[in-house]
Amino acid sequence: MTSSEISQPLLEPLKVFVVNPLAPASQLFIVKMMSGVVFGENQLIDMYLIVYTNNIRAAEAFILEIESCAFSCNNSIKVSSDIPRVTDGDVFCFMTDFDNPNLILFNEENVEDQFNALYLIIKLANSFSWPSELDKEEETIKKINHEKKNIKHAKTEKALPAKERKPIFLTDGLVAIDILYSMSSNMPSDIYFCPTPITAIAKSVLGDYLNVHCNVINDVLVWAANDDVFHIEVERPLIIHDEVDGGSHCNENNIIGKDLLESLNLDSTQFSASWLKKELIEKVASSASKNPYGCIYRAVEFSKTLRDIWLTRIHDDGKKVYNNMGVISDGSLGTIKGYAYVLPVVFSNGSWSVNKQFENDIHLKQEIKRMNQEVTKRHREMISHCKKILHENIINQSLKDEDASSFTSKY
Repeated sequence: MTSSEISQPLLEPLKVFVVNPLAPASQLFIVKMMSGVVFGENQLIDMYLIVYTNNIRAAEAFILEIESCAFSCNNSIKVSSDIPRVTDGDVFCFMTDFDNPNLILFNEENVEDQFNALYLIIKLANSFSWPSELDKEEETIKKINHEKKNIKHAKTEKALPAKERKPIFLTDGLVAIDILYSMSSNMPSDIYFCPTPITAIAKSVLGDYLNVHCNVINDVLVWAANDDVFHIEVERPLIIHDEVDGGSHCNENNIIGKDLLESLNLDSTQFSASWLKKELIEKVASSASKNPYGCIYRAVEFSKTLRDIWLTRIHDDGKKVYNNMGVISDGSLGTIKGYAYVLPVVFSNGSWSVNKQFENDIHLKQEIKRMNQEVTKRHREMISHCKKILHENIINQSLKDEDASSFTSKY
């Protein structure tokens, strides 16, 4: 660490709530966050671990581990079994136990398995509501008083105040953001996010096929309903700094330099725009079907996604960050407003918009129609199943009274 980095003033603490913090993926993510990988080493964090009451002791043991590491970002850590309010935090992190966080197939055989994973996220969604203007004024007064107290007790006398921002709700997949948005009350749609594996898989597949490192492959844009129904486009030229003919942007088949194509013993029929639209997507779908959602993957992608969201919130220099991310659609590109998709988004000054670079592409328009059908089908299945869980007394049959009481006391 340089002397300039050491002398940087610490930022006033962020309130970060982590739901299901004892999951291995959550623990890895928390370590990365507290070590400065996500928000930066000068950003203090007040972290709250949200667990069932019978997991409080295990959570307290985990807190001791984190405190023993003396991470630079750790200002405080608390454990709670109470459901937080929207106004309580700056960032809300939800790491689910879904086998595939982007797609759940419901059938009679897996109802019991899916119930425990769904129950907590449903109850949390039902508890969230956007505050009224009067509530906001009261919360602002409380926050000012809290900030004064935090600045006094922060681990430095130099603490910069945080800016007023909407909170971030980050989940590990489309299923959770669909539930959180659809089953909450009056919540804005632009605060929900989740990572996608398709970007990394596409670069990995292309890297293997072209025998190049994936970091030299140009930007990949992804539109997806889930890991089964999606579309991919790759910026031209495919390989960064590759030399292609001057008319490459007019000829969609001229996507890779002739010298590189010859070195790979390929011709334009084996590697072309049509190959990218069909064979590449088939290869990516095959790889995604193997379920990459281990704890390391989830923690890494979770951290990267939150970091990218945060980058344009801490700088007012107009910097833009491009990423493929799960969001609640604003209706752009013919998608259905209010439904969860993976879309190529552009972050700037703390807000996001959909990247419309390929909005006139006829093939993409057809693919989005196919995605709309899939999204509508999965959304209806999900909401129907969630309502059954809430209204059919399954809770009393499947959860211990102690667990249920800690999350139903507010209803």
